[in-house]
Amino acid sequence: MKTIKFECDDRYEAEKLAGLVSMQKDNTVWVAGVAASVGSEVVIQLKDRSSHAVVLKDKETAGRLKSLLVDMVKGKIRIHSSAFSGSLAEIILDD
Repeated sequence: MKTIKFECDDRYEAEKLAGLVSMQKDNTVWVAGVAASVGSEVVIQLKDRSSHAVVLKDKETAGRLKSLLVDMVKGKIRIHSSAFSGSLAEIILDD
């Protein structure tokens, strides 16, 4: 398993990101795609069509998150779990 870390703007944003990409009971993730990416902010669209913005540390970190989410939606990678500590969100990927 591979762990990818994302530095968020604060603890609230890290908790939000970890929750949005968490594994559900049916072993799926509710993320449907990336609605937008502006500066250090990524807007994540869920399968229920709602959108949620996550503010990251900087533009480069936002770009990494956007790329990871796009790859996940395309089926190139699979998220195993997620967690957060302080302003740091961790996404653990299946091998």
